[in-house]
Amino acid sequence: MSTKQERVNRYARALWMAQLELWNRALENAAQALGDKKLAALLEDGSKSGADKAAALDKALPKDFPAEVLNLLKVMVEAGDQGLIGDVAGRIGQLATGQALALKAEITSAIELTEKEQEQIRQRLIAEHGEGLTFSFHVDPSLLGGLRVRVGDRLTDNSVATRLATLRESIASVVR
Repeated sequence: MSTKQERVNRYARALWMAQLELWNRALENAAQALGDKKLAALLEDGSKSGADKAAALDKALPKDFPAEVLNLLKVMVEAGDQGLIGDVAGRIGQLATGQALALKAEITSAIELTEKEQEQIRQRLIAEHGEGLTFSFHVDPSLLGGLRVRVGDRLTDNSVATRLATLRESIASVVR
């Protein structure tokens, strides 16, 4: 038999998870509603007031929509952050389960990297930043060579294009 505190914790967690599920479903519905081109255009329109945008949200969402989520959406829309709804929903799930926020590692190269090269970069970044990174690899020929690596909000740019631009600025400042 479980202790009183264990039972209290189990009931509290069940209630929290039920509320979380309700909020996530509401956010998914909101994301679908915001996918409507007419509504999205209205929310992006800088000439519309926050009240007009909030009224449009009220009309687009179901009448039984959770008030907490509706208020959050109104704040996000007024701030121009409606594009973050999916990220917010994902983060709510992480907070509820106690998971740490996964850092995104975006690696951009001038040419397509081989699987072996990608794995070497993964291992180096995991050694530097720890486990839990999510990786995405991109190709941008304008880099000319080298890599541009962004982990979270930290950017390391060792591309040839950036080195040439720095050299050009350095020479131009000496000539002036």
